[in-house]
Amino acid sequence: MTGAEKRLKGVAERFAQFHKEFAPFFQTQTRDNSEVAGKYLSGLVQAQKKNMERMEEKVVESNEQALQHFVTNSPWNEDAVLDQVAKEGNKLLGGQENTCLLIDETSFAKKGNKSVGVARQYSGRAGKIDNCQVAVFTALIAGDKSLPLDFRLYLPKEWTDDTARCVAAGIPKDKIKFQTKCQQAVEMVKAAKERNVKFNWIGADAGYGKDPQFLGDLYDLGATFVIDVHKNQTIYFSNPTEQPETPAQSVEKWVDQQAESNWKTITVRQSTKGKLIFDYLHVKAWIKTSHEKVYREIHLIIRRNHTGKDDLKFSVSNVPDSISIERLAYMQGQRFWIERAFEDSKGSLGMADYQLRKWRGWHHHMSLVLLAHLFLLRERLFNAEAFPLLSCQDIVTMLAFYLPKRDVTEEEIFRQLAVRHRKREN
Repeated sequence: MTGAEKRLKGVAERFAQFHKEFAPFFQTQTRDNSEVAGKYLSGLVQAQKKNMERMEEKVVESNEQALQHFVTNSPWNEDAVLDQVAKEGNKLLGGQENTCLLIDETSFAKKGNKSVGVARQYSGRAGKIDNCQVAVFTALIAGDKSLPLDFRLYLPKEWTDDTARCVAAGIPKDKIKFQTKCQQAVEMVKAAKERNVKFNWIGADAGYGKDPQFLGDLYDLGATFVIDVHKNQTIYFSNPTEQPETPAQSVEKWVDQQAESNWKTITVRQSTKGKLIFDYLHVKAWIKTSHEKVYREIHLIIRRNHTGKDDLKFSVSNVPDSISIERLAYMQGQRFWIERAFEDSKGSLGMADYQLRKWRGWHHHMSLVLLAHLFLLRERLFNAEAFPLLSCQDIVTMLAFYLPKRDVTEEEIFRQLAVRHRKREN
């Protein structure tokens, strides 16, 4: 075994030390939950499916009921955990040239109508209207490294208009208010600033860019952004406030009027599959940035597939004029990494595997997933020189092997069988 492999082999000891660091956040006035918190975190990396029943089957001396009580009922403060995740994440990724804060939403398929926030709504994961929960997340990105930092569970109006239903799901009274996803995103940008997270720009898809108030709010916060917009986004080539007769154009129509020679081919970055090459158009224009008649000068960036000359992507940005089109192209292309963060959290850490109906349980589970993701980021950076391609799933596989695990004896097999049968009777 090489020295680098021995270093990587110490992942279980580092995981135990990581738990000790965060143990105080799980202590309440009446109970010390740090031990069961460690078992829950272990379950998130050891169990194949990350619900309490499967965790009990894998984690030494764990108990499903204790895990359930810890995540569902215990009053430890998930906001304090997220504060520390942001602090640690900022140490690892913040303040670098390519550090950005990305915003996106993800969905969690659910049956029935009891789970908090569940409704028939658009599920990006399924690509259709489905019965699901939806949450908005922010993630801190630096190059190809990412860490989800914060989240907001989206409550559709059918929930916020039904106070009794909200109370039954354990939603605090001050949270029973309708917020758009864009309003939730702005709230999280403010939280990141309050936590002193250092990022150079904000990125989001066209679901957020279509809302002019969202762009205006980012301007008001003094935030630099590169935000996608839809092809029907209206632009102006002079300020409509000063020249009301200024004609409006959709960005799609403007692109159709451009000569082929106006496109510029740019290599955005190197990926594991080779160079990422796209064609770009860039122009300065004016755009509406609030629900009132407020317009601001922006950069419009259009990207297309270099080989197929299709698959157009439209973005707007308020970066200074000194920023080159090559730099804008790179900034526009970074939104991929929040999608990768969701893949890692769902595929490796069970972000979507929970069986929790109420507000507190959902928020506790998500904060624990983000905490576990912080450990994976630490490991990737710790081993980056020897294992530059180390993935989140690689680390989870190592932890599942090296962490202590419940012995699979004949007695244990029949114990688990009895537990499953009792549940089927109920």
